[in-house]
Amino acid sequence: MADLVPVGIKMPFRGGKQGYFAQTYSDMERALNNLKMLLMTAKGERPLMPTYGSDLREILFESNTEGFTDDLIEDAVKEAVELWMPEALIISVEVVRDLVNNPSQATVLIKFSVINIPDSTQELTLGVSA
Repeated sequence: MADLVPVGIKMPFRGGKQGYFAQTYSDMERALNNLKMLLMTAKGERPLMPTYGSDLREILFESNTEGFTDDLIEDAVKEAVELWMPEALIISVEVVRDLVNNPSQATVLIKFSVINIPDSTQELTLGVSA
């Protein structure tokens, strides 16, 4: 049996059995972790990479009309992925919000695939709060 070769680090960071961090061993798991890290990082948060990340948290402060903000969130996801993860293809973005009780929170449901992996559709659910 061949040894598995790690291809990335699992999110959230935690200790691993081999090395300092738990690692991913498949390209799909790595893509899922990378997408989550990209979207949950605010633009300007990462030193020397001011355009890395997304504007998801910032968008929640925009005018709270249901369709307008949802479209901005979808655009922010697609823009970040197009720039920083061209190997990923966004299939759909759905935004679930409660404008009455929690206007500064949203759940973003993202369906995506990795271009070089056939039948690789995955779903990512992100909780975003301002």
